[in-house]
Amino acid sequence: MHTHGKGRARWLVPLAACAVSLPLLAPAAAPAHAVAGVPSTAADYAFTARLDIGEGLRACSGVLVAPQWIATAASCFSEDAATPDAAAGAPRWKTTATIGRPDLTTTTGQVREVVELVPRGDRDLVLARLASPTTGIAPVPFAKTPPAAGEELTVAGFGRTKDEWAPLTLHTSAFTVDSVAGSELNISGKSASDAICAGDAGGPVLRTAGGEPELVAVSSRSWQGGCFGTDQAETRNGAIATRLDDTVGGNTVPAGTVLRPGDNLTSNAARLTLQADGNLVVVSNAGRTLWSTGTAGHPGATARFDDNGNLSVVAADGAVLWESGTTAPGGRAVLQNRGNFVIAGADGATRWAAGTAIRHDYDGDGRSDLAAWYDYSDGHDALHTLTADADGLIEQPFQSYSSAVGSWYAGNMQFSTGDYNGDGRGDMAALYGYSDGSVRLFTALGRDDGGFQPPVPSWSANPGGWTARNMTLHSGDFDGDGRDDLAAWYDYDNGDDRLFTFRSTAAGGFAAPVPSWSNTADDWNRDNLKFVVGDWNADGRDDLGGLYRFSDGSLKMYSFLATPAGGFGASIGSWGSATFGDWNRTHVHAGDFDGDGRDDVAAWYDYADGHDAVHLLRSSATAEGQFTTPVQVYETAAGNFTYAAMRMVAGDYNGDGRDDLAALYGYSDGKVRAFTWTTAAGGRINGAAPGWASATTTGWNIGSSTFLRSAN
Repeated sequence: MHTHGKGRARWLVPLAACAVSLPLLAPAAAPAHAVAGVPSTAADYAFTARLDIGEGLRACSGVLVAPQWIATAASCFSEDAATPDAAAGAPRWKTTATIGRPDLTTTTGQVREVVELVPRGDRDLVLARLASPTTGIAPVPFAKTPPAAGEELTVAGFGRTKDEWAPLTLHTSAFTVDSVAGSELNISGKSASDAICAGDAGGPVLRTAGGEPELVAVSSRSWQGGCFGTDQAETRNGAIATRLDDTVGGNTVPAGTVLRPGDNLTSNAARLTLQADGNLVVVSNAGRTLWSTGTAGHPGATARFDDNGNLSVVAADGAVLWESGTTAPGGRAVLQNRGNFVIAGADGATRWAAGTAIRHDYDGDGRSDLAAWYDYSDGHDALHTLTADADGLIEQPFQSYSSAVGSWYAGNMQFSTGDYNGDGRGDMAALYGYSDGSVRLFTALGRDDGGFQPPVPSWSANPGGWTARNMTLHSGDFDGDGRDDLAAWYDYDNGDDRLFTFRSTAAGGFAAPVPSWSNTADDWNRDNLKFVVGDWNADGRDDLGGLYRFSDGSLKMYSFLATPAGGFGASIGSWGSATFGDWNRTHVHAGDFDGDGRDDVAAWYDYADGHDAVHLLRSSATAEGQFTTPVQVYETAAGNFTYAAMRMVAGDYNGDGRDDLAALYGYSDGKVRAFTWTTAAGGRINGAAPGWASATTTGWNIGSSTFLRSAN
C-alpha cells in the first residue's frame, strides 16, 4: 500500500447525489475521484463512464471495456462502501451508466442501465454488464504489460475537483507510478494539483501505447489531498489503483495466454469465466451456464491456450483436467458477440466451437424469441416479436416496424433470420422478387427492445440475372466470423443446382454471392428437400442439411459442410430409411437439443391417426456431418395438435443451453395460442407448455403470419 508517513489511504467514497442533481459525499466507503486536474476532451476519453448508483445514493466512474461491459471498482456496489465486496448478479441499487458524455449538461453520448455485476474476488474490481450494447464508442483494451516505477499515467473521472463539490465535466490528472504490489498499483499525483477524489472510484488509469490508450488499472483508494471538502491539513495526493494489466479482458485470447481464477472474456451475449473452483464456463445474459469444462472442484486451476492452439484446464499440480484437442498454431480463442466460444487458427478459420450462440434472441436477454411478418388485409405489413420469459413461455406479441399500404407484397418475399451484424441480437433478412424480374435483399436489424428497424436494402440483381422463385434462402454463420450469412440454394430451370453464399457485412447487409457446391447431373430436386441449418461438426461454422425424398418414397439425410470461406463441400449422406414414414408428414427443425455442442435435427411427425411424435436425429460425434438413427423423444395423443395449424420454430427459449421447440397454434375458431416444448437432459422433449393466447377470434390470423426461421 502506498503510504506517506502514518495512516492508510482512504477508500474513494462514492458520491451521493444532492437535490439539485449531482454528487454529495455519502456514508464512508467507495472509490471515486473527479481527478482534480483539467477538463478532458470528448474524443480522447469517450470510453469513460459516469455511474449513478441508487438514483442519487452514490456516484462513481467507470470505463467501457467492451460494447456492453464497464469495468469499475467493486466497492462502488458494496453495502459497506469501505470494502470491495460487491455481490454478483443484479445490482442492489438501480444503476445507470452514462458513456461518451464528458459534459454532463449536454445530451451527447449514451445512457444504459447496469443489469449484472461480475465481481473479481481477489481485488477491488467488478465488471458491469449494460442492458444493451453501446454503439460508436470504442472500448479501451486492457494493458498487456505491467507499469514500471516512474512511468507516467493518466487518470480520468467524474469525481470532485480541487474547487468543485459536484463537477459537471470529466477531468483528467497526471500520475506517476511509485510501485507495483500484487494486484494493486501505488501512484502519486505528478503535481500538487493532481489528485484522485470522491466520485472517481472505478475511473480509468491509462497509458498511451502506439498512439492509443490502454487500461492499466481503475482507481480504488486515495488520500484525497487537495480535493474539495478534504481537511486542508491533508496534502498527500497518493492513491491506490486496482491493476488490470495482469488480468485477461476483451473477447479474445491469443496463443500463449493463461487465464487465472476470476479472469473473464466478455461479449454482448455471454461471458467466459474461469471460476475459483477451476471450472471454465460460458454464461449467457440470462445467467445460465451454457457450456463448461466440467472441472469444478479444482481451486487454483488455470486455463491455458498454448502456442499450438490447444485450450486446456490445468490443475494446480499440473494435471490436465480438460482440453479442446485443437491444433491451431498462432491462433486465438474468441467469445463472439453472438455468444459462441470458438477457437480459430492464424488463418482465421474456426477449428472448434462450444456451440453457445443463442439463435434469434431479439432482445438480448439470453433466450430465443419468436418473430413474424404479418400481412394485413388492408395491404400494409408489420413485424411482430413474441419474447420468451425465464421459463421459456411465449409472451404477448408487440409490433415494431410497420409499413405503409402497398409497400410490400408478402407473396413476393422469402424470409430468414440471423444475427447479420454480429451484435448479439437477431435480425430479419428478406428476399424480394419484383414484377420486372429484379431481386433485392433487405435487412431489418434488431432493436434493443426486441423489435426491428425498417428494412434496408443491400445486394440486388437486375432482371435476367437471378429469379426469386429459383432461390431458397437460409441463414447461418457459414464462415465462422461471428456474423450470420445467407446461403441460397439455386434451382436452375435446366435441372442444375448450386449453392451460393451471401456473406454479411459489419453493417448487416450482404456482399455479392459466391458460388460453391454445384450439381449438373440432374439428380437433385429442390422440391424434394426439407432444409435445416446447424453446426453439425462443432467447428464453429454452420452447415446446411436436408431431408431428401426419393421417388420410391424412401428418405435420407444429407449434409453440406461449410468451408472457412463460407462455401459448401460435397453432400454427405447418412441415415436413411424406406420405412420411416411419409416425407410430407415429416417436419424438420435444427438445434442442439441434447446440449453436447453439436446441432441435431428434430423431426416432428404428424401421424395419419392424429397423434404426433418427435424423433431426434443426433449429429454423430465420430462421423463428421452425419446423423444417427432417429430416436423418439416425444409423443402426444391424437387430437392435441395438427402440424398444419402450427407455425413452429426451434430455439433455446428458456436459455438453458439446450434448444427447444415453440409454435403459434391456430384454432378452428380463429383464436391462437403459443406453446413451448422445452427439452430435458439427453434431448427428451417435455410436454407442451401454453403461453400467450389471443383474447378474440379476430386478434391474429395464423394464415397471415410468416414466422422467421433460419432455414426455408
